[in-house]
Amino acid sequence: MAEGVVNVVAKFVAKPGLEAKLKAELTGLIAPTQKDPGYIAYDLYESTSRPGEFVLIEAWENRELLASHLQTPHLTGFAAKAPELMVAPMSVKLFAELPGF
Repeated sequence: MAEGVVNVVAKFVAKPGLEAKLKAELTGLIAPTQKDPGYIAYDLYESTSRPGEFVLIEAWENRELLASHLQTPHLTGFAAKAPELMVAPMSVKLFAELPGF
């Protein structure tokens, strides 16, 4: 069975006092990511009850193109800065769409 679209749900929680910095870093990833091969969607959300808690929902054509995206300078640059901005490492989960929906 051929692999289809890969959906990513990533959660980020800022250290106290660094909420705006993390938000700026995450929003700065959007424009360059939209140019990456395999990009389908890249949507960033912030919690309505806990400022500084973000969820990024992404869709990629396949795992190989997602893996290539993770090696881009904008992602590796963010990964280098992320530990100083977040209370814990980001949580990342991959999902596949259920047939028929």
